[in-house]
Formats: sequence, C-alpha cells, structure tokens
Amino acid sequence: MNHQIFLMTNRLMNTFIAAFFTGLLLVTNVWAEQQVKNRYQVQGYVLDENDKGLVNQQVKIFKGRILLEMGKTNAEGFYSLQFKLRDSDNQKLLKLTAGSNQAELRVTFDDKGSNALRVHKANFIDGKFVEGGLNGFRFPTWIYPIVGLIVISLLAVKLEKRRKKKIQQKKDKLSGRQSTSSHHAKKKRRKKH
Repeated sequence: MNHQIFLMTNRLMNTFIAAFFTGLLLVTNVWAEQQVKNRYQVQGYVLDENDKGLVNQQVKIFKGRILLEMGKTNAEGFYSLQFKLRDSDNQKLLKLTAGSNQAELRVTFDDKGSNALRVHKANFIDGKFVEGGLNGFRFPTWIYPIVGLIVISLLAVKLEKRRKKKIQQKKDKLSGRQSTSSHHAKKKRRKKH
C-alpha cells in the first residue's frame, strides 16, 4: 500500500513538473513573440559609377554577428530585405553588406504602432553609402539607349538637310544663279563681321 501511494505521488509530481515546464515554455514563447513585433525593411539600390544597377549582388543585414536577412539585387540594382526586431533594438546598429560594400544603419522606431512596417532606405552608389531616398526621378536603364538612338537619328536628318542645301547652293553658284534670299542672307552675314 505504501508502495502504491509512493508511485501515485511520484506520477503526480512528474505530471506537475511537466505541466509547470510546459506552461513556462508557453509563457516565455508568448512573451518572446510579443517582443519581436516591429516589422523592419531595409531597401535601396546598388549602383555603379554611372548610376547603372548592379545585378545579382548579394545583400545581407546583420545584428551583431547574427544574419537577419539576405537577398539579391534585381535588374535595376534594387533590393528589399524585410525582418522583425524587438523593442530593445531601437537605436541599435545593424550592418548592411552588398558585395564588397559595407555600412552601418541605426534602427529607428517611431510611434506608428507595433504592426507598422518601418522602411529604411540605404543605397550604395559607386561603393559609397547613401542613406535615404535617391533624389530625383530615376529613368529605367533601358530608356537610355532608345533616347540615344532618337538623338542620333535627329542629328543625322539635320546634317543630311544641311548637306543637301550646300550641294544646291554650289549648283546655283556654278550655274551663275543666286537666289535673292540667299544673296540677302550673305550680305547680312558680311555686315556682322
């Protein structure tokens, strides 16, 4: 009988201890989950000296030695890393790496509420760190060659018209005729010099 009471007490004690530690784990897990409530995003561009995006650059964000998030740049050199931070991480430094480039970012929370997404803009232009949004409107990279072709075409048309005009003037000069309008234009040019 004493042995049965001992076994029942032992089982009861084991059950109590297991329930106590399970409850403790649940409480600490809920507490930890509430602490990691600040959604944070670091985004920006990795560009070369000509403001052209560097494609497939590895971008990483660290808190101390802990890797928080990593990703790669797209065709325009843009990246976006999203992760969660604790309230205690406010004003702490994070390390951002993009290829061989490195920078430190200071975490800043405001009073938007715990569910708000905080966006931190961080760019690397020709290896130099530029914090904040890039100034001015940025054209997509594919537009530059198209604009270049249009400008070259317009210049070619203008030069061709000038060439044809000069040929016509030479023909008129050889034939001894000179139009009155070109004669007056030449007189005006001579007077200016």
